[in-house]
Amino acid sequence: MAKPFSKTLNLVNIVKQLWPFVRPYRKMVFGTLSLTLIGALVAQVNPLILKYTVDHVDALLQTPDPMSEGVKLLVFISVVLFAKEIVNIFIQFGQKFYGEKIRINVSNSLAQKAIKRILTYQMSFFSSPENQSGKLQTRIDRGVESLTKLVQNFFIDILPLFSNAILALVIMFMANVYVGLVAVTILPAYFYVSVRQAKKLQGVRRQLRRGRENKSNGLLNLIESMTVIKSFVRENVEEKKQLVIQQQLTDDQLYTRKTNFRYDGVKTFVEQIGVVLIIILTTYLVLNHQISIGAIMLHIMLFNNVSSPIRQLHRIYDEVNDAFIYAEAYFQIIEDDDGIEQTGTHKVKELDGNFEMKHVTFTYPNGTKALHDISLTIERGKTTALVGLSGAGKSTILNLLNKFYEPDSGEILLDGIDLKEYENGSLRRDVGLVLQKNHIFKGTIEENIRYGKMRASFDDVISAAKKLIYMTR
Repeated sequence: MAKPFSKTLNLVNIVKQLWPFVRPYRKMVFGTLSLTLIGALVAQVNPLILKYTVDHVDALLQTPDPMSEGVKLLVFISVVLFAKEIVNIFIQFGQKFYGEKIRINVSNSLAQKAIKRILTYQMSFFSSPENQSGKLQTRIDRGVESLTKLVQNFFIDILPLFSNAILALVIMFMANVYVGLVAVTILPAYFYVSVRQAKKLQGVRRQLRRGRENKSNGLLNLIESMTVIKSFVRENVEEKKQLVIQQQLTDDQLYTRKTNFRYDGVKTFVEQIGVVLIIILTTYLVLNHQISIGAIMLHIMLFNNVSSPIRQLHRIYDEVNDAFIYAEAYFQIIEDDDGIEQTGTHKVKELDGNFEMKHVTFTYPNGTKALHDISLTIERGKTTALVGLSGAGKSTILNLLNKFYEPDSGEILLDGIDLKEYENGSLRRDVGLVLQKNHIFKGTIEENIRYGKMRASFDDVISAAKKLIYMTR
């Protein structure tokens, strides 16, 4: 059974947990951040050039021949803007390419970490209802996707967006303190609405995660059980089960969208209030001869440079909150120390094959009681058959012999040594196990036969295939 995630999830905590995955690419991260910071500086060129243009055009209109001096102004503006756009092309290429390279590499590392980790877990981990294959797949896929977005948002976007907004605010204050104060006053209201929006959706995000897990797991179970479903003509029953899951997921998705649309409308309204106030204030200051006409356009565009990053920051804030939910499930998988398969240190040199169970009791993680106070001895050199009804515990005994599970109580001895003392890999290499339900891996027949001995020659594969045919006659 998966235990609850013990760490308090917040932005700082998640960043600390993500840093080991990002550290190998830290040079690219710092390089991309540098490019983006330069881009934030370049983004302030347009408002400044527009103010410069409007003010000079206004001044030139007062001269007898405005066109002669105006040509010089147009050449200067064109050179500056074209140069800015050329620089911006290289900056955006660097940002997008290296940002995407970091994202893809970190995504691969996160996915591989999950795979490497689950291969170390004991069978009881996978037998738990909370860790069914569809649920695990959804947690890993969604967790990697959300955490990868978080990496891109935090290490590539957040600092540049803050820089862009702060630079724009600084220029606004330098141009006029009162206009800067109006812009600053609007921001807390915007953030307040964003925080309220996140809190409103927090519980629904958890429901969405569980709904996606149930949907994915239900579909896998449906496909795997198709023979049984058709044999008992239960298509309608299974369809209704999936419909209930899908309907709940649909309701949660619609509620999320409706809530987002409502709050986004409020935030747009707050932002437009800021624009209107700035237009009114700058117009008043122009009429009062405190600022130039060009300053109106300067402050409107600068406020856009403030509000646009804030809109992006809200998107990131929303994705961070979403990432918290899936990060909890992802890190629960890769940090479940209770699920790690335990192994001993005794390595098999040569097995005699004397097997003994003493008062063994065992219950599966799903609560199914398989064995109760079982004692059994299997001597070397003898063929022993375990006979009983389905569910009597025959396969369970074999699972315990291979240390796939550990008994709740009692002892299991192999050649007089407690099974817990054996090193798992060494023990399993010397125990031949033919499963009741055969599993075929994707690939050729040769690759499936060779799975038990990866370095086997082709002749060995042919020999094993002939023996298999002989045994099944």
